[in-house]
Amino acid sequence: MQLRTLACVASAALMIAGCSSVDVSAPIEDRSTPAPGTSSFLPEQTQPAQTVPVPEQTQPSHLKAEPAPQASGRVHTVALGDTIYNISVRYGCNPRELMALNGITDPTMLSLGRELTIPVSRDDGSAPNAAAYAQATVTEGQELSAGEITTAQRPATPEEVAQQQAAAQQKVQDDAARGEIEIRWPTQGEVIADFAATGNLGIDIAGSMGEPVMAVLDGTVQYVGNNTEGYGQFVIVRHNIRLPGKGTTPLITVYGNTSKVLVHINESVRAGQKIAEMGDSDASRVKLRFEIRQGRPLDPMLYLQKR
Repeated sequence: MQLRTLACVASAALMIAGCSSVDVSAPIEDRSTPAPGTSSFLPEQTQPAQTVPVPEQTQPSHLKAEPAPQASGRVHTVALGDTIYNISVRYGCNPRELMALNGITDPTMLSLGRELTIPVSRDDGSAPNAAAYAQATVTEGQELSAGEITTAQRPATPEEVAQQQAAAQQKVQDDAARGEIEIRWPTQGEVIADFAATGNLGIDIAGSMGEPVMAVLDGTVQYVGNNTEGYGQFVIVRHNIRLPGKGTTPLITVYGNTSKVLVHINESVRAGQKIAEMGDSDASRVKLRFEIRQGRPLDPMLYLQKR
């Protein structure tokens, strides 16, 4: 009995010793794979990121910048009734390029006597916009501002412009045929020598060096020279009118003693267009010798507008 008891005690001790070698630490949970519905785990990138090509942005054709305007070497002096549109029609150029070349942002801002550089003609089929190129005409001594224009009128077509010019010229011819012609002054200075004082040739008008000299009527430049005593640099413009009883040749006007001539032979000019600058060439003082001839000299004071 005692031996059986010892045997039981020894078996219990062996079982206790065996249990002491068992790992009783808490189990480790494997979290290498994220639980469903979570995004805390980001797998390592095993391949380099690829660049997605971006298509080249192309500008719509209607938004592409227009080519820079090129100067043609021609110059126009703003006269009565001029607009950006009718100037561009006259020279066959693009009105947008005419404005850009001369730094004009408002087509209604034109002043009498301003010189505009004419761009090279470019037949691109572009048409002026009625709102952008309003029929804002220039009158003598006036500079228009945008605030003075209440409505934008439809610009005249080239055919209408030609008809208007022809009608104006016809009126001048009809008035001349009746002896009722009245022409504008070539400059605004004081008359310092009348018809008799010039030897029944014309009149002398005082002014300052470089002052504009304007054509008094529509016409064509017939002669530019510096070879006649007493006239210095001078211009002759031929007009397609005849005064009754004054001869059969067309009327011409002479502009002498200028410092600079701005037109060329056979060039068409408009009434009010700047054709020269006042000077003292072959003269003792700055002045303009102005003459009207129809075969023979006529007294300009009989035909110039009354002041």
